[in-house]
Amino acid sequence: MKPIILTGICLLLTVYTLRGQLPKGDRILGWHIDMAENNKYDSAFMYAAFACMESVHFTFTWSEIEPRINNYNPEFIEYLDIINIYYPQFGIKTELQISPINTNRLEVPEELTDINFDNPEMIARFKKLLDTVFSHIGNVEIVALDIGNESDVYLGTNSEQYRQLGTFLDSVTPHAQHLYKQLHDEELKVGTTFTFEGLTDPAKGPLCKQVNQNRDIVAVTYYPLDHGFIMKPPEVVIPDIERLIDWYPDDSKPVYFVEIGYSTSKLCNSNEEKQARFYQYVFKAWDTFYDHIKYLTIFKLTDWSQETVEAMGQYYGLNNPAFLEYLRTLGVRTWAGNGTNKLAYYQIVHELESRSWCSFSSADENLAIRPKICTPVVFPNPAKGVAMLFFGNNNENRYILKLFDNNGKRIRTIHQENPRFIIIERKGLEKGTYFYQLTTNHKIVNTGKLQFM
Repeated sequence: MKPIILTGICLLLTVYTLRGQLPKGDRILGWHIDMAENNKYDSAFMYAAFACMESVHFTFTWSEIEPRINNYNPEFIEYLDIINIYYPQFGIKTELQISPINTNRLEVPEELTDINFDNPEMIARFKKLLDTVFSHIGNVEIVALDIGNESDVYLGTNSEQYRQLGTFLDSVTPHAQHLYKQLHDEELKVGTTFTFEGLTDPAKGPLCKQVNQNRDIVAVTYYPLDHGFIMKPPEVVIPDIERLIDWYPDDSKPVYFVEIGYSTSKLCNSNEEKQARFYQYVFKAWDTFYDHIKYLTIFKLTDWSQETVEAMGQYYGLNNPAFLEYLRTLGVRTWAGNGTNKLAYYQIVHELESRSWCSFSSADENLAIRPKICTPVVFPNPAKGVAMLFFGNNNENRYILKLFDNNGKRIRTIHQENPRFIIIERKGLEKGTYFYQLTTNHKIVNTGKLQFM
């Protein structure tokens, strides 16, 4: 264990360290982002961005996009258009999940509910759905498309339904890959998501493996749960993941953890310390099975509200108090107000920095997390369209940010009161390196370089 004092926020944090960390390499870290009670997405985004987010996890059901055939939800279409603008300007990719099956529910347009998945009409309708989706996200780089979410829960051990799902996926996957190739001239990885329990279960595992045979990736959700939504000890992570790799030993088909998380609820026999240790073991397992695991989404950034989880309980038909608390407390930040970081957030940042995962500006290796909280940092850097100078905590001062070109000429001045971050737009600027100076109370508090690509 390595004690770290976070100066500036009066917090003494114990960060757990395991030896033998590997550099990032070709691994990709994703985040599932939710807003705190303050309803500020940009603020939530930056907490994930400064924890080395390269990809953001999005999940939609088919019926949410298209409740009835040819009747597309206009709010969803608008949301796709926002995604198409927002994330590319930060250089953030997406992991996109579209689910005709969502855990224990069939989620297809109303007219298709009685049709098998290998029916030509079902296949043709999903291809048309993909046409619509891709026509609105042409700028978005996709690290993986997952068709279906935790489908083993719905399918049980019905071998015929697994066969039908496999036929469906075999038919729609080339169409998705063709659409993406036209947009980006790159190959698209396509998979379908099963639970860890389903992939490693003696009865379900062979059925899931048959479906995964023609997939590009093994997509999995992992929450170490015991009966009654009790969290297992964090130490189960490494043997659990080893068991999964035993099922999929061929590292040419990479494992993508599209969701991985751990509750902090006392009702689930957990707390913040256990959640922090869970992520310690997650990164250790990722190092151990580096050749097999190439993608991981932390699920999730911020806790859900009580109102949200009650609605989810109704959706899943499960209102067990432990289940609701399990869902509510999966975040590594709290929901109330502006949200606060749990111990796991700091642990994750420590794990990332110890592996030089992304650009940190720490001058003191013994204060591994401090710069993320106390020192303003620009992200992304280099930036494409927009960069943000992120503070990470509340500030009660008026700040002035001055931007200079290579010749020392001031080209922009930004004033902001009590900021959590300051937005720096590239608009009107050429590609190249710029210099910034941050002042408050007539004192320079931060300087640095910013590169626009």
